[in-house]
Amino acid sequence: MEFFHTATIDAKDAARSPDLLTRLRRQEIDGIVIKGVYDAATCAEVRSRLEQNQHGLIRTDFPAKFAAFFYGINLNLTHPDLKDYFTEAPKFREGLQRMLPGALDLEGRLTGLMSTLDGGTEYAAAPEPQSGARYMFTTIRAHLPGGYIPAHFDDEQAARPSYRLLLPLIQLKLFSFVLAFSKAEEGGALQIFNLKPTQDHQRIASGDRSTAKPDLDSIESVSFRLEPGDMIIFNSGHHLHRVTPVVGQTVRWTACSFMAESKARDRVYCWG
Repeated sequence: MEFFHTATIDAKDAARSPDLLTRLRRQEIDGIVIKGVYDAATCAEVRSRLEQNQHGLIRTDFPAKFAAFFYGINLNLTHPDLKDYFTEAPKFREGLQRMLPGALDLEGRLTGLMSTLDGGTEYAAAPEPQSGARYMFTTIRAHLPGGYIPAHFDDEQAARPSYRLLLPLIQLKLFSFVLAFSKAEEGGALQIFNLKPTQDHQRIASGDRSTAKPDLDSIESVSFRLEPGDMIIFNSGHHLHRVTPVVGQTVRWTACSFMAESKARDRVYCWG
């Protein structure tokens, strides 16, 4: 796709491409597809544990019309006092470690992989500056039949009050990853449009209502339907994107995180 420049690699070959994420952060490329972050058997086991609630992870919900929920707490949707968020964060981290133990540890595997692709730059869950608590590294998202996410730029989320402690720590140029644990029968695609903000922090979604939304059918786009175990990293802060409605009975399970370079430009912070 001419407007969206993507590199595709296998996770086991990440060390051969030590500047891919550096180039993405510089906006020299737009996306990286990483194959085989987890194998099919591991993804199947994760889905089974999620569906049988064998993990002890806190559940929170998207607004009902989106037919989706989280394990973990999404910073975009939580109360701005963040009390419940930071109370649950260590419990969530422990729950993820129970679900993916040892060498399979989700946070350790993904931060190590991204660091390898970014010249050794440290990737870590963002700290809360006063207490030293850490943000949730990710959330696990379940999109049920009909579930979707409307078109948005990730940078606009930073206007929410829940970002008040995080904003002083980061450069406001967000990017993100989506790691697939399952694939919808149809739909459930990450669709990225050839539309960038015309001004800093341009807002397409306001709260949970869409405002001044462009005619998406008239805009060039590219779609990704990831196989289980595959991950995409892309410049989500300045590419309009959405998740198309899930078709069929298979739940679309993913892990997703937002990321941004620190103010000191010496590491990258991640949060769910």
